[in-house]
Amino acid sequence: MKHWKLLVLLAIGLALRLALMPLPDPYPADLTTFWLPWMNFGATHGLGQLYQHGEPVVNYPPLYLALLTFLGRLYGVLRPGFDYTPLQSVLIKLPAVVADLIVGAMLYFAALRVAAGELRANGSGLATETAAGDTQPSKGLTMALLAAGLWLLNPATIYVSSYWAQVDAIHTMWMVAALLAALGKRWTWSGLLIGLGLLTKLQAAILLPLLLMLAWWNGWRAVGRWSAGLAAILLLGILTPMVAGVLGPVLNAYTGAVGFYPALSMNAYNPWYLVQAASVQLLDQPLLDSARVIGPVTLRWVGLALLAGYVLAILWTLGRRWQPRQPGLVRWPATSQQLDGFFASGLLVFGFFMLATEMHERYVLPALAFLALPAALRGRQRLLAYLLLSGVILLNLLRVLPFAPAVYQLFERIPADRVLMALASTALFAWWTLLYLRVSRATGRTSQVAAQ
Repeated sequence: MKHWKLLVLLAIGLALRLALMPLPDPYPADLTTFWLPWMNFGATHGLGQLYQHGEPVVNYPPLYLALLTFLGRLYGVLRPGFDYTPLQSVLIKLPAVVADLIVGAMLYFAALRVAAGELRANGSGLATETAAGDTQPSKGLTMALLAAGLWLLNPATIYVSSYWAQVDAIHTMWMVAALLAALGKRWTWSGLLIGLGLLTKLQAAILLPLLLMLAWWNGWRAVGRWSAGLAAILLLGILTPMVAGVLGPVLNAYTGAVGFYPALSMNAYNPWYLVQAASVQLLDQPLLDSARVIGPVTLRWVGLALLAGYVLAILWTLGRRWQPRQPGLVRWPATSQQLDGFFASGLLVFGFFMLATEMHERYVLPALAFLALPAALRGRQRLLAYLLLSGVILLNLLRVLPFAPAVYQLFERIPADRVLMALASTALFAWWTLLYLRVSRATGRTSQVAAQ
């Protein structure tokens, strides 16, 4: 089998997740508080009634809730009384676990493609002959397995999907697929896929500026096809709840997302957590992001302004890297250059997590998918930065949802542990940004070859 090593890696990743999927919450958390009651109510009364009368108040987009309702009905066939069993935990976590595996496979094939493109660009003959007669770069295969393994075997991704029962892997899957489709000039598909991401979680919107830039780079027809695909899937997502008579609650899941939790940080150990911790020390109470800085400008708007500036800097740098030397010429980036698209995507997600207010601890997770490729294909420094980032994210997750009382007690014995994690994540954010902004000699050589 041509890709048997990938299948082994997927099997290991699945086995690790299967061991955790039947486990319940260590104490009432998202699985117990949200998913179980929403699943049971949706299965009994339908998606429309879930939006109108579900408890706690439903504030999620419709795609995952529709899937949760379907899985609830399946569970109801097996357990008509909806009494809890470990099978229910498995069903709730199953979509995110499947998404994890798909993301790993996409990273593997994307890394193979980029590595092959770099070998062609550099004129290298390093290759090995496979049994099927295809030429596969041996170094590229190793890098592809590393890229997939950084996601599939990452303790942070495993913890979120198979233990915490969160859905972040699902919209990560749509985001990665949308970027791959855009880099392959499949513009309608790219729009459809990022639309599915938006119907799963609003956080997928952070990728919209990059995808729009890529479409514009390819021409106005590409912009039109991408926009048409996005509009079509969003319209379908709106028409369905409109027929069910719950358009208002569904739209409110989007319009009411900002400000739903008006804290500077919702357990995300980022720079805003440092501000929040300082306000507790100085004012004896945490600041809300609705606190005014000057005039009508609130801390929330400060965060959004910082994020907007960061997004512009990332996209401007990407455009400069991809712009060929010939004045007035716009050339689609070579396959070897498209790795920068993953790098930029990862930093957009990371910047969103670090600079915007109201961040939850899991919102950084898609960055681990996008940054896996530059970590695997761009040398030890980026690999080290990736491993450190994964460690800090895992610590953030464990601090918020420890799997055992002993873990909580361990953190409690560390003075200012949350502040230390926030400082570490801030330092890593600065490091990753510098790695991206620094134009290496290798990138310069590749750009020159691609522009010829």
